[in-house]
Amino acid sequence: MNNTKAKNNLEELQNEYKSFFVLEYPYGSMVEELVNSLYEKEGKIQGNYLTALGLFCYSEVIGREIIRHKYPTKKYVNNKECFNCFFSEYMGYKNLLLKFKDIYDWYRNGLCHNYKIKGVGNAETGVFVYYDQSSVLAFENFGVDTTKGILLSEKSSKRIFIILPYFADFIMGIEKFLKEKKNIA
Repeated sequence: MNNTKAKNNLEELQNEYKSFFVLEYPYGSMVEELVNSLYEKEGKIQGNYLTALGLFCYSEVIGREIIRHKYPTKKYVNNKECFNCFFSEYMGYKNLLLKFKDIYDWYRNGLCHNYKIKGVGNAETGVFVYYDQSSVLAFENFGVDTTKGILLSEKSSKRIFIILPYFADFIMGIEKFLKEKKNIA
């Protein structure tokens, strides 16, 4: 899967993810719901606020399942710990989380409670579906890894979320957890 390339056909994207719909419950249903929240308009794939919100909430839910599986006697786990577990250890965002400790608050809590990604002062924030070729160069100049869905830079106060690359990492994280779960059981 090429995260940096724009998908121009929803049917192609749906077919690419269809094999994940049959993952163990509830993970396959999560993937299917998220894919079905995307739509095509004027020849481009579009997403909506609920797609972005769903990805962050599901990241927290899956993190909780991972922690419950690894530590069955643990009584309480806070939401941020659940999110951070899945986000860093399973989705591959560990280095980003080491630099920016408040990703959970800015993105997940921002979308859930403020209806947007939290920014500093008048900082720009935004949710996009994918990178197109013209924006990749701008994001690289921003000083970020353009293969990821969260774009944060020490050079800027902008906070950006790109749905499709994050979604690809989300699925990779689910697969990693299910494989680990199968090997432990």
